[in-house]
Amino acid sequence: MSRHISEQTVLLVSIVKWVFLATIIGVIVGLTTTAFLKLLDISITTFQKNPYFLFAIPLVFFINALILYYVWPKDDVDTIDKVIKCVHESKSISWKSGLKAFFLPILTIAGGGSAGKEAPCADVGAASGSILGRLLKFNKEDTRKFMICGVSAGFAAVFGTPIAGAIFGVEMLFVGGLMYEVLLP
Repeated sequence: MSRHISEQTVLLVSIVKWVFLATIIGVIVGLTTTAFLKLLDISITTFQKNPYFLFAIPLVFFINALILYYVWPKDDVDTIDKVIKCVHESKSISWKSGLKAFFLPILTIAGGGSAGKEAPCADVGAASGSILGRLLKFNKEDTRKFMICGVSAGFAAVFGTPIAGAIFGVEMLFVGGLMYEVLLP
């Protein structure tokens, strides 16, 4: 009987722990996503007010390429596919990759490029989860869960759909095996 109570207590502690941690990453990623979206709106408005906006597009893409080549040449976690690969392989994502995922899409979209908002926010969420997991000295499995929570929070914040964000985070791992314990956080 005491073993059964002990397992229930461990499960309850785990649930409380992950709800608390998911709240922390959700707030951080929510604030980051809000900043991204506000900065993106300001950038788009500023670019489009310029009557020579269309002539600036090649210059913006050239600047984007220069930044990619000289500022962040080795930080290549810049696509959702690479983020998913990092989550599957329990690899960490650097803070530089998070900054890259935050700023370069703003430059691309504001400059007239065809890109979406959801992938950068999910990438920044994964980077935030990875960075916080390392700062809090989590093991690889807990850092992986934290990254999934970050991806879900970023996706949910862009669309305002928390349940869809949670399901997206769990679906993201379906190829490698579904982790039901990540669904609640």
